[in-house]
Amino acid sequence: MRLLYQAILESLIMQIGKAESSKALWDAIKTRYISADRVKEARLQTLNAEFNRLNMMDLETIDAYAGKLSGIASKSTTLGEVIDESKLVKKFLKTLPRLKFIHIFASLEQLLDLKSVRFEDVVGRLKAYEERIREEDAD
Repeated sequence: MRLLYQAILESLIMQIGKAESSKALWDAIKTRYISADRVKEARLQTLNAEFNRLNMMDLETIDAYAGKLSGIASKSTTLGEVIDESKLVKKFLKTLPRLKFIHIFASLEQLLDLKSVRFEDVVGRLKAYEERIREEDAD
């Protein structure tokens, strides 16, 4: 039992420290971490659902929307599931407001290999386009 207690975090000892045998202690540790895995899996499912539902609003900026997608990707990576770059790029382009970004979307789709282009590159190009649109609207 001493070896088990030495191997676990102090905060966990406080939660399961009343075990009377090494088997009971081991079962408590196992139950605790199985529950943690289930919570992690539930969080991943929630993040995936959020990722799938996400669409850019008409008045939202490229920066704000890219931040939302990056945030979901970071949280997912922290939980052990990496969202690959091509999936981020495709999601980003697919969910842009069509009327506002149709010209740049068509250009990017024709010129870039969407399987290998970096998310940051696409965001940068779209931010430049968005800035041009603002300049023209201001005139």
